[in-house]
Amino acid sequence: MVEAAEPIVIDSLTDIRSTEEKRASVISDARVDVPAESPTSDGYETDLEIEEEKTNYDTTGREVYVNQCKSLNIIPVSYFLRNMQTSEIQMSHHGLGPKGTKAIALALVNNTTVLKLNLADNALEAEGGLYIANMLRENCYITVLDLSENKLGTSGAKTLGDMLHINVNLKEVYLAGNNFTDKDIEHFSEVMKDFRLTHFDLSRNCIGEKGGLLLGPAIAANESLEYLNLSWNNIRRKGAIAVANGLKNNVMLKHMNLSWNGFGDEGAVAIGEAFKNNTILTWLDISHNRITAEGIKFLAKGVEGNEGLKYFGVAHNPITSSGACQLLESFGKNSSAVIETVDITNVRVNEDLWAAIKEAKQILTSLKVIHQPYMEGRKKPNPIASLKDWLGHNKHFELVEVFKRFDEEESMEVSKEVLMEAFQQAHLPFDKNNMDMLIDQLDGEGKEVVNYTSLIDTDQVKWLDECLVRYNASKKD
Repeated sequence: MVEAAEPIVIDSLTDIRSTEEKRASVISDARVDVPAESPTSDGYETDLEIEEEKTNYDTTGREVYVNQCKSLNIIPVSYFLRNMQTSEIQMSHHGLGPKGTKAIALALVNNTTVLKLNLADNALEAEGGLYIANMLRENCYITVLDLSENKLGTSGAKTLGDMLHINVNLKEVYLAGNNFTDKDIEHFSEVMKDFRLTHFDLSRNCIGEKGGLLLGPAIAANESLEYLNLSWNNIRRKGAIAVANGLKNNVMLKHMNLSWNGFGDEGAVAIGEAFKNNTILTWLDISHNRITAEGIKFLAKGVEGNEGLKYFGVAHNPITSSGACQLLESFGKNSSAVIETVDITNVRVNEDLWAAIKEAKQILTSLKVIHQPYMEGRKKPNPIASLKDWLGHNKHFELVEVFKRFDEEESMEVSKEVLMEAFQQAHLPFDKNNMDMLIDQLDGEGKEVVNYTSLIDTDQVKWLDECLVRYNASKKD
C-alpha cells in the first residue's frame, strides 16, 4: 500500500502553479497501484490502468479544499462542498477572509464545472484578492467573477489588473466598493483597451477627476464592453469630460451608469455631443450629477438626432420644470427616436411640464415618463405662505443667517442647488417638491439664483411677500 499523502501547504502567495504540479504528482503516486515506471508483461500500461487513473482524478478540487482547510486550521464551508460540481457558486457574505479564500482558490485551480463565482462582501482584502487572481491565471472556465465590497485596495487592483492581461476567458467582472482610487485605475485603464470583458463594474469606489482622465481613452478604445458601471464615484470636471468623450467614440457600449458623480454642466455638454455620434448606447443614467437647466439644454440638443437611446435617467438633478420640458420636446422632435423611458423624478410637475409629458406620449406612443405626481384640479400649494406661518411659530429663526452661511463668495446670491441643501439642513417643514417650488418663488425671475440683498435691511416676512409678488408677476408675463 502507498502511504497517504500529506496536505500540501503553500509558502508563497504566488506559487499556485508549482503547488498544482506537486498535487498532481501526489494524486498520481497515491492512486495508481502499479508504479508509473513499472511496465506490464508487454512493456506497456493496460487500458484498464489508464481508465482507472482518469476516473479517480479529482476534477472538482474537493479533496484539495478539504486538505487545505485542515492545513489552515479552518472549517470547510458546507455550501462550497455541496456546489463544487455546479456551474455557479454564490458565496457572498460568508466571512471567508484571506484564509478561507486561499482554500477556495486552490480548489478551483483545476475545477472545470464552476463558471460563475460570487465572493462579494467576504473581507478578502488584498491578500485574498491575490489568491483569486493567481487562480484565474490557471483556471480557464470561470467567466463571471464578483469580488465587490472586499476592500481589495491598491494591491488588489494591481494583481487583478495583471491577471486581466492574461485571462482571456472572463466575460464579466464586478469590483464595486473596493476603495479603488485614481492611482489604482492605472492598473485597469490600459488593460481595458484590449480585454475581452463584456461587463465591468467599478461603482462605489473613490475614482475622481484623474481617474476619469484615465478611463476616458480606455472607454474610447475598448471594443468588447457592453455594460460599464461607474456610479457612486467622484468623477467630475475634466475627468467627466474625458469619460463623455470616450463614450462619444465607443462602438460597443450599450448600458452605462454614471449616476451619483459630479458631472455638472461641463459633463452634460460633453454627453450631449456624444449623443450626436453614438447610436449604439441604449441605456444611460446620469441621475444625481448636479446638472442644471443650463446643462439640460445641451443634453436636449444631443438627443434630437439620437437613434439608439431607450432609457435616459436624469432624476435628482436641478434641471427645473422648464428644463425637463425642453428635454421631452427634443425627444418629440426626433422622428427616429426609439426612447422608451425618461426618468425625471424630483422635478416639480407644473402645468407646462404636465402638458409636455402628455404631448411627448402622444408622439412617442411607447414612452414612459417617470415623474412626480401632478396635482391637477387641486388647490396649488403656496410654500411662501406656509413658510410665513412657520416663521410665526419659530420667531428665533433668521432666514438671512441661512443665506450668509452658504454664500461663501459673499456675492449676496445663492444658487438654487446650494439653497436647497441649506434649507434641508435648516429643517424647514417642506417635502422636496414644495422645497423646489419655494426656491422658485424666492428666485422669482427664473435665474436659478436667489438674491437676498434686500433681506439684509428688511423684515423677513415683508421680504417674502415681495418675492411672491415678483414671482406672480413673472408668471403673468
